[in-house]
Amino acid sequence: NMDNKKLEYPRVWEFCVIGKDREKLKCAIEECIPNGFDHRDSKSHKSYHSQKIKTHVYSQEERDELFKKLQNHPEIVYIL
Repeated sequence: NMDNKKLEYPRVWEFCVIGKDREKLKCAIEECIPNGFDHRDSKSHKSYHSQKIKTHVYSQEERDELFKKLQNHPEIVYIL
């Protein structure tokens, strides 16, 4: 049963972040994750760009906090 399986920390976590402007998106990610991250450059679809980013997280709380920061940034339209 997957419900009982706890994630182990620290671990690398991947987010897919989508925004309208490639450079502003990169700056937004840097603001939200100041401790560094790896990224695979974006795919572009007309007026949207996406970037896959990986960063180390040390707890569920830290992961949730990063997600919230990314989600609330005005340059980020969507996050997975």
